Amino acid sequence: MDDIVDIAGTIAHFGIGARASIATVHQGTGYFAVTPKTPYDGALSTAEQADQLFEKAEARLSQIGSSKQGLLFVAILLRDIGDVAAFNERWDAWVAGVTPPARACFEARLANPDMKVEMIMVCAAAPASDVQA
Repeated sequence: MDDIVDIAGTIAHFGIGARASIATVHQGTGYFAVTPKTPYDGALSTAEQADQLFEKAEARLSQIGSSKQGLLFVAILLRDIGDVAAFNERWDAWVAGVTPPARACFEARLANPDMKVEMIMVCAAAPASDVQA
């Protein structure tokens, strides 16, 4: 039987809750998801909720020792794929001035009916030992 290696000390967890951490960093790679501000406002358009996500993403990136320039991959989940053009307009403005990351966009049934967009992000980040969790 192979020896089990304890890697827990090489992972930084941020905003640890009962269900999930807000973000994690392992070996210089950060992982997190962003949702609109709570309580979710179903009266906002997908584009307006996207602006909230971008604001939260920038704060989260900074928290884990990264920035928009450090983004490697973003998965975008839209409640209605018909909103992709409106989302892309806001996305294009947000990534203007940086090399955009790889991304994929999906239509998905999201956890709350008032949520119209969610993003899952992977980024280059400061090593877990260098960030304050």
